[in-house]
Amino acid sequence: MVIDKKYIILENRHISGRTWLLRIKAPELVNAPAGSFGMIKTTSDYQFDPLMRRAFAIADVEGDEILFFYDVYGRGTANLTTKRVGDYINLLAPLGKRFFPEDEFENYVLVGGGIGFAGLSLLMKRLRDKKKNFIALYGVRRKEQLSMLDWIKENNFKDKTLIYTEDGSFGIKGLITKDLKEIVKDNKKTALMVCGPKGMMKAVVKVAKEIGVNTYLSLESKMACGFGICIGCVVKNKKTNRYDRVCYEGPVFNAEEIEI
Repeated sequence: MVIDKKYIILENRHISGRTWLLRIKAPELVNAPAGSFGMIKTTSDYQFDPLMRRAFAIADVEGDEILFFYDVYGRGTANLTTKRVGDYINLLAPLGKRFFPEDEFENYVLVGGGIGFAGLSLLMKRLRDKKKNFIALYGVRRKEQLSMLDWIKENNFKDKTLIYTEDGSFGIKGLITKDLKEIVKDNKKTALMVCGPKGMMKAVVKVAKEIGVNTYLSLESKMACGFGICIGCVVKNKKTNRYDRVCYEGPVFNAEEIEI
């Protein structure tokens, strides 16, 4: 059930680079599916500029608390940084219709680029709870963009995560696709779960096609409504030759179905 409600802010702080962490108390959302998202109103009740809410992946559930990681790019996200502990914030969640398949495969490889890793972090917890085999790949351009390092350590995922930086300032030097073939080769019961920039996703899909593994993409898109009314976040469906709404038919799609 989708809930539109004001929630109290427990934490809202800068992490690194342009990334912030927002934590709210939201007991109604503890069963949010991995891959679901919420639409946050970044202004106060009587402000209407910017008018629309902003979409963020539900990155984690800790008890009755929900975590979001967000990058500051424009006025909406900049305004969100002004919210303080004890303030209330309006959130519409959980949104989406199709999420990551958690039970269909024996092995999972999670591929997250930049802030897209926050679209996979809750899935990591759910897979661990189900005792599934998985490994996560976390790629950025440089060290200061690794905003979820603390989260990885605090949740004991250090041994389950390979970190890539393009400039070699932390972890393995190179693109996140550098070792992808080697990681999944000779195991056809592996599936890729991917979230991140479009260029990265295209590169992952290219590798996935070469080695023949199932791939699921959690798409990032600018959204106005978040539940399929405005039709502003569409993606081409190659099978139906029509356009699907990322917010409603997605946000997770089988890579074979869509054009990215």
